[in-house]
Amino acid sequence: MTTQPTIIVVGGPTASGKTLAAIDLALKFQTEIVNVDSRQVYKELRIGVAKPTDHELSLVPHHGISTVGIEEHYNAGKHATTSQPIIDKLLTEKGVAILCGGTGLYIEAMIQGLDEMPEIDPDLRSEILDAFVSHGIERLVEVLLQLDPNAAEFVALDNPQRVMRAIELCIQTKKKLSDIYSSEPKKRFPGAQVLYLGIQHNRESLYKRINQRVDEMIHEGLVDEVESLQPYQSLKSLQTVGYTELFRHFAGEITQAEAIELIKQHTRNYAKRQITYFSNRLPTQWIDAADWPQYLRKIGRAHV
Repeated sequence: MTTQPTIIVVGGPTASGKTLAAIDLALKFQTEIVNVDSRQVYKELRIGVAKPTDHELSLVPHHGISTVGIEEHYNAGKHATTSQPIIDKLLTEKGVAILCGGTGLYIEAMIQGLDEMPEIDPDLRSEILDAFVSHGIERLVEVLLQLDPNAAEFVALDNPQRVMRAIELCIQTKKKLSDIYSSEPKKRFPGAQVLYLGIQHNRESLYKRINQRVDEMIHEGLVDEVESLQPYQSLKSLQTVGYTELFRHFAGEITQAEAIELIKQHTRNYAKRQITYFSNRLPTQWIDAADWPQYLRKIGRAHV
């Protein structure tokens, strides 16, 4: 049995069952969970970002959820810096720390130390946001591809938040994304081993789960949640699937039914990108959802 401190990352696509799997592991190893989802950090966002329920939060201590406001400028580097002392303490006292979330960049920042991103000039940020509001995502994608023709390898080009952030970085640093993200990583936890797990479903099953989750979100009050956030809809923190579609509905561009179908479609697209990211950029061990109970019984300190 190894005594080496271990970080277990539970990642993969949205609606795959990460939250419950992370809770299972935290209970088994008597430890706690650190969030690595870029939208669950915001206090005002709840239903649309699928935060753990009050019951789930009561089962195991969670860190990094509902910690900042939507108007605060927050990024992967800040989250990693804030979370590092928590993970260090868990590794020292518990021997195992569980990271849970589907934001690949947040995971890489946490493990590899991508905390040296520059502060962005507020005027530049405002200029880019104005361009998005005036001309839409298509124009921003054109700008980004001019700055870095290979940007699609690092950024989801249909995600306004990611595209705007990428443009900011390219202009501020005068570097291409490949130069920014391909530098030699520095391990944030050099004494710990890291195990990357992903819960796998076949496409039909995953898409069904996604569609059901969106329907549940609507039933739980997502429309009202988004409506209450209309005054803030230009914030980067709200350029998020589940919110932008309903903002379009409130603006009279599409019906509510059309917005809901777009949320389902965009969430499915996002899940596909997550699977690609976790398969290509992280050494993810994929576990079939049906095999999870058996895997959980077998996994022990000697396996991690």
